[in-house]
Amino acid sequence: MMKFLLRLKIIFKQQPLPRTVIILLVVVLAACSGFAGAVLPGALPSTGPLVTADPFATATPTPFIPLLPTATPTPGPTSTPTPLPTPTSIYIWGYFPAPVEPSAIEIPAPKPRIDFPEDVVNIILLGSDWRKSGGSFRTDTMMILSLDPGAGKATLISIPRDLYVYLPGWRVDRINTADVRGGPEMVSNTVLYNLGIEIDHYVRVSFYGFITAVDLLGGIYVPVGKYMQDQCGGTTYTYSPGLYHMDGYTALCYVRMRKRSSDFDRLRRQQEVIEALFNRVLSLDGLTRVPQLYDQFSSLVQTDISLNDILPLIPLGAKLASDPSLIQSYKIDSSMVTSWRVPYSGASVQLPNHEAIQAMLQSAFGPNQIPIPQ
Repeated sequence: MMKFLLRLKIIFKQQPLPRTVIILLVVVLAACSGFAGAVLPGALPSTGPLVTADPFATATPTPFIPLLPTATPTPGPTSTPTPLPTPTSIYIWGYFPAPVEPSAIEIPAPKPRIDFPEDVVNIILLGSDWRKSGGSFRTDTMMILSLDPGAGKATLISIPRDLYVYLPGWRVDRINTADVRGGPEMVSNTVLYNLGIEIDHYVRVSFYGFITAVDLLGGIYVPVGKYMQDQCGGTTYTYSPGLYHMDGYTALCYVRMRKRSSDFDRLRRQQEVIEALFNRVLSLDGLTRVPQLYDQFSSLVQTDISLNDILPLIPLGAKLASDPSLIQSYKIDSSMVTSWRVPYSGASVQLPNHEAIQAMLQSAFGPNQIPIPQ
């Protein structure tokens, strides 16, 4: 245990930790799948758990990230900021909350709302770098999981942490600051405003929840797609394309390393780890343990998803388990943004190319959209 804690201490001395929030797939997709012991193609049987805990034993609840509505705001712009709106321009953000701080760029209008079928469930997955020492935190991992029972598919969209967008009720800022500014409600409003995707539920997980979940499952087999060599906690890791067994700590390092890569490459690795979690849980007999699995893994995350919300998704989980090609992955990548530095702070951010992002969303969800009332 002391060795484990020392390794975590080394991590915290480095850059903020991005967290891959794979627990939702464990709870919503894998645990509720009609698999009865089946394994997805390419999944390997575990060689034995890396911890001695029973994966289905009762977990000790983890303290979760506090919402900090009174967090000290970041100092505002000091040079040529966009002025606060006048009464004649207030409707540019429609029915969304107005800004309370000046922005370094002009606030764009809200994007058209995507017209989803009534049975579609959209979930925002948040991975936080919150620490037990308290203070501010950021959600350096943010994904949208869209479950479409009618079409029998799931869509996963990764969002870069430095995407510079309007946070309704605040100002234009990095998207990874929305959670600490206004909690899941501000995150949902931010996604709806800038991407046109209405969020139904949220899941938030910290580093401890991630490591614990992976270790309780006996580790995961991660399908590494590209060569990489990077450092984490003073250790150099080298990967070539292939399948690698990782415990919770190693998987955490894999999704967070960026000294020799980029934030956009981390989006790829985060999705690879989600696939690995999905495959691993499918190798367990989870169909008869849906309530137990929910109790086990819901204690490692903060979410508004109930067991009653999950049960209707069992048929979709069974279909996804039988055909993983029905899980489609997208991301806002480097071709959809422009790197830029905020003049008054020098912060490096990513300005969205709205046309490119809208084209990606149409590819993911179809062209039918409903304009937001002005």
